[in-house]
Amino acid sequence: MTSGMRRLRATLGQLRHPPEFRVPPPFLDAAQAEWVTDVLAEAAAAGAPDEGAGTGALLRAATGIWRALRKLDQDDGTLSAADLRQVRRQVDASRQALADDGLEIQDHDGMPFDPGLSVEALAFEEKPGLPHEVVLETVRPSVYLRGERIQVGQVVVGRPAPDRTPTPATTPTTPTA
Repeated sequence: MTSGMRRLRATLGQLRHPPEFRVPPPFLDAAQAEWVTDVLAEAAAAGAPDEGAGTGALLRAATGIWRALRKLDQDDGTLSAADLRQVRRQVDASRQALADDGLEIQDHDGMPFDPGLSVEALAFEEKPGLPHEVVLETVRPSVYLRGERIQVGQVVVGRPAPDRTPTPATTPTTPTA
C-alpha cells in the first residue's frame, strides 16, 4: 500500500467518529519526527545523572573517606600528631572535592531517631539515661548525589531503658480487735 493510500484511509477512518474525538494529522513528517526524537533522547541523556559505574565508584570513595575520618577520630595514639594532621587534611580535601561535585555524606550519630527517617535501623539497644530514641552509631552513612539519595544509611539506635524500680508490695491489713 502506498503512502498516499495510507493517508487517505486514515483520513476516511477519522470521519467515522464525531469531530471532538477525531485525531488530527501529525504536524511533522516521519523524518522530522525521527530528528525530534533523537534530539530529545540526547538532551535526556545529557541532563540525567550518571548512574553507571561512576556512581558506584563515588559511593565507595565516599564511604571509604567517611570510615577513614571516623578511624582518625578514634585514634589510639599510634600515629604522630603531624601524621594525623596530614592524613586528615588529605581526607578533608578529598571529601570537599566530592562535595563540590554534588556528593554529600551524612553522618547520623547523636541525631534523634524517628521511624520516618530514611535510614535502616540495624539494632536497638536499651541505654539508661536517654530521654528518647537516639542514633548511637552510624554503621554506614547516607550518601546523596546532587540531592538524590544513592545510599541509605545504617544505624544502631539507643532506646531509653525501662524503669525497673520495684513497686512496693501491698500487704493486706487485718483489722485488730
